[in-house]
Amino acid sequence: MKKLTAFLAALVLCAAVLPAFAADAVSSATLNITELPEIRENPDAKILVIYFSTDDTVKAAARTIADALDADVFEAVPEIPYSEADLAYYTNCRADKEQADSSARPAISAWPDSMEQYSTVFIGYPIWHGQAPKILYTLVEGIDLDGKTVIPFCTSASSGAGSSAKNLQAVSAGEAEWLDVTRINNRSTAEDIRAWALSLGLEGEKTMKMMIGSTPVEVKWEDNDSVAALKELAAGGLEIRMSMYGGFEQVGPIGSRLPSSDVQTVTNSGDIVLYSGSQLVVFYGSNSWAYTRLGHITDKTPEEMKTLLGNGDVTITLSMD
Repeated sequence: MKKLTAFLAALVLCAAVLPAFAADAVSSATLNITELPEIRENPDAKILVIYFSTDDTVKAAARTIADALDADVFEAVPEIPYSEADLAYYTNCRADKEQADSSARPAISAWPDSMEQYSTVFIGYPIWHGQAPKILYTLVEGIDLDGKTVIPFCTSASSGAGSSAKNLQAVSAGEAEWLDVTRINNRSTAEDIRAWALSLGLEGEKTMKMMIGSTPVEVKWEDNDSVAALKELAAGGLEIRMSMYGGFEQVGPIGSRLPSSDVQTVTNSGDIVLYSGSQLVVFYGSNSWAYTRLGHITDKTPEEMKTLLGNGDVTITLSMD
């Protein structure tokens, strides 16, 4: 009863101090998610999920979306964290003041390394006084969204999404295609959120996985016609029997000719190239020849690459996941 009385008193104070916000609480929804999905590194991700959250609500939604679409995740962390007092809504707290100030741009402690590889960007936030928190304005003004598809989503206890996404779009940098904002309903489960994310038709953004023998390796693939054609072959599973050559590489027939754009190249350990349009080459040493670059193995040292490839012929398996 004491808590209810204090809450009602806060509303009365709000009516006296901030009447414009009296009918629109700063709040976030509670999702029916009991465990946060783990974040998996995906060097080939074309989708980025950016979010801001002062609790686990938007964080849970964002990680669930990323898990469903094999996307990267970036949390917008304020340079000055929000304390409990900063979020004591309708007390003229920090959140109240920022939302009332059209020029407020709270600083972000770190920024995404690069936006270049992403074609689709989700932006998630709680609804504060009917709008996105002002730190989201800092974010969309500071990252390049040019040419990308932006999918905004939000959470709230009761308020609708309103004009929150439109106002973010109005200040964003670059020409992007913004989809309509989606409000994640209260008590949504992980299955509900996954179903929504998959319904957008983005699951085709699958990545090509590579195994050397029984060892999976992380690959940063090039964005070119050769890799696109290789992905089509890998969709049905592709095994390539490799042979050691020259003490620095393994070579194997792909079984099909791929588009190629050979240039004189100095290769290093971990490089993956196309030779003569139909041969896959993976290096554990270095060579100079005319190749088409396909990718680079990012999670193995030169010593580990030599152990994987320098002790006899291997089989490389490519698949789409």
